[in-house]
Amino acid sequence: MIIKYWVKRIFSILLATFLLTGCSASQEILDNLNTGIVLLWLSFNEEYYPESLISQYREVFSDYIVKFNKLYPQVKIITEVKDEQDLIKELESELDKGLGPDLIFTNSTNILRLIKAKALRPLEKDALDLLQFRFEALDQFFSQDKMYGVPLELLTQALCYNKKNVKQVPETLSELITQSRAGYSVGIISNFEDTFWGTQIFGGQLLDAQGDMILDQGLGWIRWMEWLKNAKTEPNIILNENSLILQNAFIEEDLAYMVCSSFQIPFLRDSLGSDKFGVALLPGEENQPAGPHLIVNGLLFSSTSSDHQNQIALKFAQFLANEQQQTDLAAELRSFIPANREATVDLRLFPTQGILQKQSQTAIAFTLDQTEKINIIRKYGQDFYKRVMVGEISPEEAASQLTQAVNAQFEDP
Repeated sequence: MIIKYWVKRIFSILLATFLLTGCSASQEILDNLNTGIVLLWLSFNEEYYPESLISQYREVFSDYIVKFNKLYPQVKIITEVKDEQDLIKELESELDKGLGPDLIFTNSTNILRLIKAKALRPLEKDALDLLQFRFEALDQFFSQDKMYGVPLELLTQALCYNKKNVKQVPETLSELITQSRAGYSVGIISNFEDTFWGTQIFGGQLLDAQGDMILDQGLGWIRWMEWLKNAKTEPNIILNENSLILQNAFIEEDLAYMVCSSFQIPFLRDSLGSDKFGVALLPGEENQPAGPHLIVNGLLFSSTSSDHQNQIALKFAQFLANEQQQTDLAAELRSFIPANREATVDLRLFPTQGILQKQSQTAIAFTLDQTEKINIIRKYGQDFYKRVMVGEISPEEAASQLTQAVNAQFEDP
């Protein structure tokens, strides 16, 4: 009996030692997995993003890196700001040397170019809970059944106005014209892409369910172009292709209204003053809301990042995309439209978010696989837009010729 007792005793001690050693080894492995340095590039189009706004984004990321480090204290995330216009060139230069960032913050319009440059690493299909995201956001990050990043923020257009000068915000295009005739000045960015928001008001759309261009079907874009041409003759409606000129005029209070992009809102609010700055839905017509374009800012993963660095980068992206962080980001940035559909913001405290959320629900979004066609449409569309606005060609002819030119490029041989 005594021998059996000591055998059991020795066995218990050996088992406990083994378990303790095993737990220690497991913890060491876990610590190693959660240790490392991640390089994050923050990419902005510096032609349109003022330095103050870029600094605000950088500060916000810094704050969330601090929050992330409370969960993973052994991770160091370094941020560098890059001009979006030089992004591809800089990445290719770094990739040739086997270097570069682990994460890239940029918008969805750049993803296809980065894929073609072999700069991105797709995610594993089970890396994220996809049900947490708005489908419009996911569509812009999927190509050929592969996901190329984590969507964070939706961007769209709205109507910015000066609360000091405006008594009643117009809800329809007719009301906008009436107010302009009463002396309220209106600034509208004048190009094919940024003025496309009015097409939906007249029942038009760009692509059908199969992805074919159908601008020549119906009178939507035609009637909208006619409206713009007529509006151009109004003394207080200013159409200008340079958004920075309109932005400066709005800040200097020479414009009561301005069609703005949501990313401009923090800068416009700070420049004009929160007591004067207001945001409203773009004017439409009864049961026919405006349809501005919708793009997405998110985090992409570099193809040169190691498996270890990629896993750490993914943890950070998952952290920023979760419901709580998305809710906090919306409250902090004040113009942030969450990509996470479960994020909730008290619209009584943050009315701007309510406007932007509602506007984003009527916005037009395209998939990542449609990017190449959209780029061609944007290129040809701008030429036809200019010709219509100067009276060189009718809206009907422009819609027909533009549609034929684009569809011909994508016909099966």
